[in-house]
Amino acid sequence: MTRRQLLSALIFIAWCAAPHAQQTPTFPSRSVTLVAPSSPGSAPDVLARQLALRLSKKWNATVFVVNRPGAGGDIGSESVARAEPDGYTLLLGSIANAVNPHLVAKVRSDARALVPVSMIATAPDILLVHPADGINSVAEFTSWLKSHPSTPAGHPGIGTTPHLSLSTLALQSQLPFIAIPYQGGGAAQHGFVANQVKFMFGTSMGVLGQIKGGRARPLAVTGSTRIAALPHTPTMVEAGYPDFVIEAWFGVFAPGGTPQPIVDGIAGAVREVVTDQDFEDRLNTLGARMTFMPPVLFAKHVSAEHERWGRLVKAANIRID
Repeated sequence: MTRRQLLSALIFIAWCAAPHAQQTPTFPSRSVTLVAPSSPGSAPDVLARQLALRLSKKWNATVFVVNRPGAGGDIGSESVARAEPDGYTLLLGSIANAVNPHLVAKVRSDARALVPVSMIATAPDILLVHPADGINSVAEFTSWLKSHPSTPAGHPGIGTTPHLSLSTLALQSQLPFIAIPYQGGGAAQHGFVANQVKFMFGTSMGVLGQIKGGRARPLAVTGSTRIAALPHTPTMVEAGYPDFVIEAWFGVFAPGGTPQPIVDGIAGAVREVVTDQDFEDRLNTLGARMTFMPPVLFAKHVSAEHERWGRLVKAANIRID
């Protein structure tokens, strides 16, 4: 264990030992709004509804999920950043909050304008190829791609984690391929199944259906560990890319200026519901993994992610025209 990991572990233990849930006995005294900055059925929406259901029972107060999609999640994030900082309007944010500021000149809102409350889940991307192409491993894929320059590869849009995964693959491997952007995960999967592109990275929460249906073959996941839904699929690290770890993350944010006792109280409630085995099992079936972080560690993670993706965006010359 590194010194940084040890410090994080000590911070986590100390935070968990404190009675956060008892610091705000009157919260909530009315319904809470949880904004999902994406369309119904999307990964953030699914997670928001799973979380809202359990928090409603925990608090004995209704937690409403409101979808506010658009601008890569910025519209929903902005609405929460401008809300009253009292804990009654929350955001189910994601890695997009750390990536978008590097892609848009005038981003509406980013994670730095919000208060990180707690991370709840992570989900890797999955490298997919067509079963009919006979490619069974990353090594075979690498060899095949070297002999097929200018191969088209699909992704759901600029700045999405699959796009970041493709960009990372390009930088680390120097393999020749052409990245084709689609308008969303559904469109990217449709293009893949229609053989418009020969391979793609897809979010684990979005492509398991294609894998189970035999329309896509998984070669590797981009997470730090294998996922329960695909226990026999190796990580990119295991497949020979030691620095290839990319995971979408999802977490709760509050408006800037929200009092710390309220933030800690919400985080305490979130921890209680997401560490329940039922929630973990549900995430596993979706291709995700329960990953809880308290406010201080989540804030450090968001900051580190902002710096990390800024470097990649610059190195890969990623931009939204």
